[in-house]
Amino acid sequence: MPKHNKDILDRLLAGISIRGTLVHPTTLFIFATSILIGSAIFLWERHQETIVNLEEFSLTQEKIALTPQPHWSELDLKEMVLDQSNGEQASILDTELVPRTAGIMKQVGFVEQINSIEKSKSGLNIDVIYRQPIALVELSAVTMKNKWPSNQMGKTVLLPVDRNGVLMPESIGDNLSLPWIAVLFPSQFEATWEQWPDARIHDAAAISSAFKRPLSELGIQRITTNQIESNSSAQNPKPFELYSGSGTRIVWGNAPGKEADSEANAIEKIRAIEAVVAQYGILNEVDLGRIDVRSGKAISTGVSKTASKSNEPRLEIK
Repeated sequence: MPKHNKDILDRLLAGISIRGTLVHPTTLFIFATSILIGSAIFLWERHQETIVNLEEFSLTQEKIALTPQPHWSELDLKEMVLDQSNGEQASILDTELVPRTAGIMKQVGFVEQINSIEKSKSGLNIDVIYRQPIALVELSAVTMKNKWPSNQMGKTVLLPVDRNGVLMPESIGDNLSLPWIAVLFPSQFEATWEQWPDARIHDAAAISSAFKRPLSELGIQRITTNQIESNSSAQNPKPFELYSGSGTRIVWGNAPGKEADSEANAIEKIRAIEAVVAQYGILNEVDLGRIDVRSGKAISTGVSKTASKSNEPRLEIK
């Protein structure tokens, strides 16, 4: 049987010749099609001005549909798109227009995600998602303790971050009613529009982003944790807490998506918090002590007495 199969293969191969392959109808069709496409591209690049009215296909500000930019953004993204043609008039007919535009959008720090970039006879449609500040990271004598300059004891620096913990320019956070993220000795950040290299800040930003309404409407001022970055959170976990400023503290637990097996999800926790606000009023106007929502229900636990016995550094928020 193996010898019989070999004979069949030998006969098939013997019937194939270079000449037969070259003059085969399929080969000739592929060859002719390739020449036709290549010639069309060559002729279009050389003579497109005489084929169509290029003025009709010129790209202008009015022909660019772009997701409205945040009010605080200083760059004119439409102008950046028009400037990509090295001094020449930008054209909708440019075969590299879409990929070059995508490259430009990826370099803009406040563009979080590109949904789509499409061109048509009417112009260029750019659909993107912009970064939005979700919280302010607190740098002060409270979070830096003995590392904070003695001549700046009364000063607080607030740096905005988005939902992914990406650092945004400080000026963006001016006059915004956002919760403060207070963690002990936050890691040194690298640069604006880079992700802050501190998992606690990422987690706190995720907690703030989980709320569909501003935290200020609930009376929440800070998102805090006494978790020390150098410690293993798995070995020595410290829950996140929501601080109101009036004495009410909400024990939140772990960040969304990182809940323990017995822990409720973010939606259930938020419902429990909103139920407390509905019953007692916004949290910064009442002193309800310590309320634990990790189970998905608001449970009053009073003031923790074990915390004061710990020798570990702690946030001292009054």
